[in-house]
This record gives sequence, C-alpha cells and structure tokens, in this order.
Amino acid sequence: MYVAAQHQMWPDSKLLELLRLDDRNAFELLYNRYSAKIFKVANTLFRDKDVCEDLVQELFIDLWFKRHQLHIENLQAYLKVAIKNRVLVYVRTQKATIDVSVIEDLMDKYATDSKLMHDDIAKLLEESIAGLPEKCRQIFILSRKEYLSNKEIAARLNLSVKTVENQITIALRYLRTGLTDYLPVVALAAVLNN
Repeated sequence: MYVAAQHQMWPDSKLLELLRLDDRNAFELLYNRYSAKIFKVANTLFRDKDVCEDLVQELFIDLWFKRHQLHIENLQAYLKVAIKNRVLVYVRTQKATIDVSVIEDLMDKYATDSKLMHDDIAKLLEESIAGLPEKCRQIFILSRKEYLSNKEIAARLNLSVKTVENQITIALRYLRTGLTDYLPVVALAAVLNN
C-alpha cells in the first residue's frame, strides 16, 4: 500500500515510465486518475453511458497492451484525442445514431468560443432542413421553429396527427444522417475545450 500511495503523487511521466516496465500499480493509478475525465469527454460527444464506459475501457486496455511502443508526452491530451477518435469510429460504423439535440447542446456550449463553428453548423442545419421534401419541411418548421404541437400542425394542414408524427420522424432521421458527417468538427471542439 505504501508504494501505491507514493505513486499517487508522481507525475504522469514517471507513471508512464513504470507502465512501460509492466507496473500494474502505475497502470491502475493512471486509470483512476483519468478514466472519469475521459468518460466525460466521450459522454459529451455521445450520450450513451454504457457505450462510453465500454469505449473508455477499450482505450485503457489498448494503453496496457501497447505500453512498450507508446511514447506519450502529454497523457491527458493523448487520452482525450484517443477517446474522441473512438467515439467517431463508433459513430461512423453506423453502430449509433446522433441525436440532433446533442449537436444543438454542443453548439450552445461552444458558441462563445467558436462563433464560426456555430455559424457553420447552423448553416448546415438550415441547408439540411431545406433539403427535406416540401410537406416534411413545412411540418418540421411548424414543430421546431414555431413550436406548434402535432395536433395543432395536423389541424392547420388538414392532416392526421399520425401523419405529422411520421413526417417529423422522417425529418429527424434525415437531419441526423446529414449532420453525422459534421460531427468530427464538433467533436474536436469539444475535446479541445474540455
């Protein structure tokens, strides 16, 4: 126990040196030091607790298995970039769908730091909405921009509530697909600002 307590005060560089010498205590200390922070980065990008926990576990398992080959100068930066990449790979392999609200939340969070990125994402969102079929676009705008209920939209457009619900689902699916390609820029900003 004394050795583990002593290790806790050591800088990452010393712990990484011990890690390369197969020191499991050093690995455990690094895991305890960074796993929660790295989980937070992953969860900011992708709000699925179980998936994010798995991605963090995989990252640290890789760190252990590649300990002899790695030459890391800044462990925290390395782990943040590595988890960002794992999230992006997970999303790109279509194992996941992006929730539009996640992107909107990220836009709000980083708008003051990156107005340009905010404007780019807003423009992309507007272009994606413009690409919707006419009736679908009209229903989506009434729902998300004029804040009408499905029942109010159905009455206004002389449609069934079920048709309105279906059109909103189609619009959200289309928008998720269009915004998935833009996620790397959002992810990079989130990682750099966390």
